[in-house]
Amino acid sequence: MSQQDVFKILKDLGGEATTKQIREMAKKRYPYSTLYSFVTNRLRKLEKRGYVKQDRTKKTWKIVKELK
Repeated sequence: MSQQDVFKILKDLGGEATTKQIREMAKKRYPYSTLYSFVTNRLRKLEKRGYVKQDRTKKTWKIVKELK
């Protein structure tokens, strides 16, 4: 699964969610995939590219720029 899938899940969750919420949604949406196992990895890659940002105090990920 791609970073786009994780980004779309985060967007569908209102643009801000915890890793656990994103992981649970990935597991429901793609039950035959292992995407939920790689959510943190994909989020970090998106963060490195400037699309999401982690709020360490609230332990959430937030969209800061739309994915092209």
